[in-house]
Amino acid sequence: MSILGRIIYSSLSTKEQIEKYQQLIRDEEWKWLKQEIPENSKFLDVGCGSGYTMQMASEDLNCECTGVDPEPGAHGVGRFLKSIIKDEIILKGFAENLPLENNSFDVVFSSHVLEHVNDEQQSLKEMKRVLKDGGLLIIGMPTAKMAFINFFSSIVFTTHIKMYEFFRFLLTKNILKNFIKIFRVKSHSYPRANSIYYDIFHYRVLNWKNIISKEFKIIKVIEPFLYPYPDYPQWFKSKHSKNGASSVFFICIKKNEDE
Repeated sequence: MSILGRIIYSSLSTKEQIEKYQQLIRDEEWKWLKQEIPENSKFLDVGCGSGYTMQMASEDLNCECTGVDPEPGAHGVGRFLKSIIKDEIILKGFAENLPLENNSFDVVFSSHVLEHVNDEQQSLKEMKRVLKDGGLLIIGMPTAKMAFINFFSSIVFTTHIKMYEFFRFLLTKNILKNFIKIFRVKSHSYPRANSIYYDIFHYRVLNWKNIISKEFKIIKVIEPFLYPYPDYPQWFKSKHSKNGASSVFFICIKKNEDE
């Protein structure tokens, strides 16, 4: 890459920085969530990535851990280090069709996954199926505030990159398409959704609550803290805020048949 290119792209986080920022976020969330998890639980992480949460559940709570992910090791903390969890306890599979038996786990955990699946309700039904009666679902997603932070960060830190790429490829056949890209912020749920406007609407805490309540009884809502988007420079310090958080977690139990 040219010197100009390096300067242009320097506003984005490096792989090492993304790893560091995501680990700080996951560690802070875990401080809140581990209090809800019984020790020695049989623990399933749906969308486990490289297995970072599984490692913490095993070390902190002596849980017997299993993970499921469509691309084990391809995302989350550890995707660049490739040194978190052994592959043999991560099964390749999708949330919509978990390769596991009914009523198998004391705790089903899923963090920042539901916004990426193809079918939210089917994924929740599968989590319910493999959860034992009396077990806990702990599930977390980004909030609309996170979407706003992503939108603002993208405008500030990537607009010049998009303009650079537009003029760099000005003579290509996709001039109009490349021009539109300057003003478009891609959805965090891409390719399920294209625009971040979907995120701003869909990621509202009340909307997530309504979606999850179709399959589970929510017994506790946790909004841990407000934090900047890890792909960009950290332009404000992570903090607990009365005005909301960047992620929301729901602690749930199975609904009775008559609920």
